[in-house]
Amino acid sequence: MNIETTHLRREEIYQRLRAEILACQLAPGANLHEAELAERFAISKSPIRDALMRLEAERLVLVVPRKGYRVAPISVSDARDLFGLRMVLEQACAPDVAANASDADLKALDRFRSLAAWGKGDSFVDYNREFHCAVIDLSSNRRIADTGRSVIEQFDRLVVMSISTLAERNAEALIAEHAAIIDALQARDGRLAGKLLQKHIEFGVKRVLKALEQAAVIP
Repeated sequence: MNIETTHLRREEIYQRLRAEILACQLAPGANLHEAELAERFAISKSPIRDALMRLEAERLVLVVPRKGYRVAPISVSDARDLFGLRMVLEQACAPDVAANASDADLKALDRFRSLAAWGKGDSFVDYNREFHCAVIDLSSNRRIADTGRSVIEQFDRLVVMSISTLAERNAEALIAEHAAIIDALQARDGRLAGKLLQKHIEFGVKRVLKALEQAAVIP
């Protein structure tokens, strides 16, 4: 196996584990053992260890002294911190996107006006993530875009935990809020888009934190 193939394999292991954690397929608090993961992926422990260290840096995995690793639990305090960071990043990108994104890129956001228009199944978790990533990806500031995408992706766990409490009418309201944000961006009104994103995220804070407080998660 050459160096390039080895690198790709390590990246694949990291991406697979990260996706399973974000989708709660690896449940919050679940123990992770290098040997078991190495056997599962039919690979040595080294790429597993590298992946776990990267996930620890993202605060998705915790190191447990003398025991190995475990998936980071979902906590209300961490959710608040994530929402705060997301608020800063998404509001910062709105004026930039409204001013600098191409007409074609802004028009392409129309695919998020409804689940039907999105056309990739009815997964609200996927739809919600991809809408917010699509907007922040249009930022001309690549550091904001890259950091923002990483933060938004980490919300998958929070959405999965709270989706059972999301009534259909609330899902429709969220999609309508997305449509209003799209309208503002397409009108090149960055200030309005920023305000709408702020209100949208504030609603998410209330909904998600309420759901987490009802679940058995860490305060």
